[in-house]
Amino acid sequence: MARFDTRLAGYFDGEPLERGRHPASARVGVGVLPSESSGAVAEANRLSMIAAMRKALSSDSVKRSIRPIDDSYLKAGRGLENLRQTGKLFGVDTIFLLSMDQQFRPQESGGLVRVTTATGPRDVDLPSQALLTYIDVVMVDLASGEAGYARQVISELGVDARTWTDPRLRRQAEADATASALQRLQTVLSEDWSAQKR
Repeated sequence: MARFDTRLAGYFDGEPLERGRHPASARVGVGVLPSESSGAVAEANRLSMIAAMRKALSSDSVKRSIRPIDDSYLKAGRGLENLRQTGKLFGVDTIFLLSMDQQFRPQESGGLVRVTTATGPRDVDLPSQALLTYIDVVMVDLASGEAGYARQVISELGVDARTWTDPRLRRQAEADATASALQRLQTVLSEDWSAQKR
């Protein structure tokens, strides 16, 4: 079985966060994790992810202060203690972390891919010749260190091997896949947080 870790799982060194029943506080931080290997997520995508989370959080009945957290404070492997220090610096009690990863599956046949997320592994049945875009979202209650909200958003795009080897076509495929995943993120967050409002 193919495997990969989301950037968010890497932030916590692959150890799944315990789940709790913590609501989002009135003082919330929102950040998008960078990747050690490829640098920051493209700024436009980072801003879109933060905007989607802010819009969702603003849709329920709680009046919140929502602060974006610069990705330079969110390097992989720093873990919970660093996150708590970051929370103090930004004056927040809960932090929503998001990460976006893309994986190409070139195999002749499809099958399960085990994706390690911030809250544990998930199996995704992925067809062959597909580009998987995976957005991992978790809300960390800084006092307890537990995850109060977690969600994964998946988008698949069929991509042949020729497209993957041509830099121009590959960039376009990655851009199309990213746009689709961001649209799904907005929809999922909107549905989840409007449901909490009721």
